[in-house]
Amino acid sequence: MNPPHLGLVEPSLAEVYDAIRDADREMNRAAAKRADAIYTAQRVLADVGRARAEAAERAGGRRPLWSPEEATKEEFTCEVGALLRLPRRTAETLIEASRTLAEDLPATREALTSGSISYRHAQVIMDQAWGIKVDGDLEASARARAVFEDVLVPVAEVLTVAKLSDRARRVRERTHPETITARHQKSVEDRHVVFQALNDGMASLYVTGDAEKVQAAYHRTLDVALTLQGPKETRTLTQIAADVLTDVLIGGVTPDGIGAGVAAQVNVTVPVLTLLGKSAEPGYLAGYGPIDPDTARRLAAGAPSFTRLLTHPETGAVLSMGRDTYKVPAALKKWLEVRDETCTFPGCRRSAKRSDVDHSVEWQHGGETDAMNLAHLCPYHHAVKSYTRWTPRHLGDGRIEWTSPAGYSYIVEPSADMRPPRKPTPTPKPPVPFVDVWNLEPTPDNPDNPTPF
Repeated sequence: MNPPHLGLVEPSLAEVYDAIRDADREMNRAAAKRADAIYTAQRVLADVGRARAEAAERAGGRRPLWSPEEATKEEFTCEVGALLRLPRRTAETLIEASRTLAEDLPATREALTSGSISYRHAQVIMDQAWGIKVDGDLEASARARAVFEDVLVPVAEVLTVAKLSDRARRVRERTHPETITARHQKSVEDRHVVFQALNDGMASLYVTGDAEKVQAAYHRTLDVALTLQGPKETRTLTQIAADVLTDVLIGGVTPDGIGAGVAAQVNVTVPVLTLLGKSAEPGYLAGYGPIDPDTARRLAAGAPSFTRLLTHPETGAVLSMGRDTYKVPAALKKWLEVRDETCTFPGCRRSAKRSDVDHSVEWQHGGETDAMNLAHLCPYHHAVKSYTRWTPRHLGDGRIEWTSPAGYSYIVEPSADMRPPRKPTPTPKPPVPFVDVWNLEPTPDNPDNPTPF
């Protein structure tokens, strides 16, 4: 394009860029508004919890496992999570972030409200500020956070999130009132492992722990992978390293021999036609999702570390014991584990293997040991059901409707449809018309084509 043409285009582009910037600032202001609303609700619910506690104390009686204040707090956490479609930990983080912006980081809150920084920038500042604390000395912690915030907020307006994160770690190290040795001794308690599902039958495993141990594990994996390289090896070094790590983990053997002979196990649901090679329908790996038919067939063919479950119109599992017994039969437990796969509270992803099989209508209140009255709940959400005003209701087809204390309803779908397929009702054929050949009306003759007789 020649300069005159560019002169015609550039003003309109500037307007577009201004619109992008204005929309981004509006999003930042909306994030600050959401944080304010959550903080306000948190304070109101805290007052409600205290009032309920005082009323319970006056009434006397047996003290529940959760105090009224704690029950109210957990009701609020679950309410925010379900309302915004967030897992429990994410909802807890959002609530704590809203409190932090309101009480601990006023300059960050002001910058977010004005729209000059994004919520992701504010998160970087909060993530580092949460670690600036001294046990038993609130004033020293507050002073250190104030210095930290004064340094970071101005540069947050001009840095990317990644660069701000790097700067924040360095500033936190300089301003923290405790030594790194003391902080490491506390941080080591937060070591954990996270599984993340990816596309196309892939997944990632993240390990957080002592730097020297994680680094040593990484180098050990690479060293073993290097020994497996050779002229006939077609895999790359990174591919071999990934295979070495997963093989060791699935084998379950530690250097001191703990776990020898113990293999990792998962549930694989395979459509019977896929198993027979007559369908390309994918299998289903519990805790992950669809997997390709070849992998599903290979796992079902005899890998000793996998549980094989074949989908069939009639499973043969006992789906109800009525009021005959409180204990859930093993076959029904397995059926429920495949149906639910996870805790059945809205948004929860805790594995069914690590959850309780709960009677939605309590046994002592007339509930039956039945597939339509049983569901998996993780220990936390089991307590939420027992000690708060969240209530579940089975809808009869594997779906569960949860009603929150605020009156909102959330429907949780089953992970697997375990109902036998309905046989299509055949369309009735129209009746064959009856013809009385002895009493037919005579057909008039056609003069152009006379009857031969």
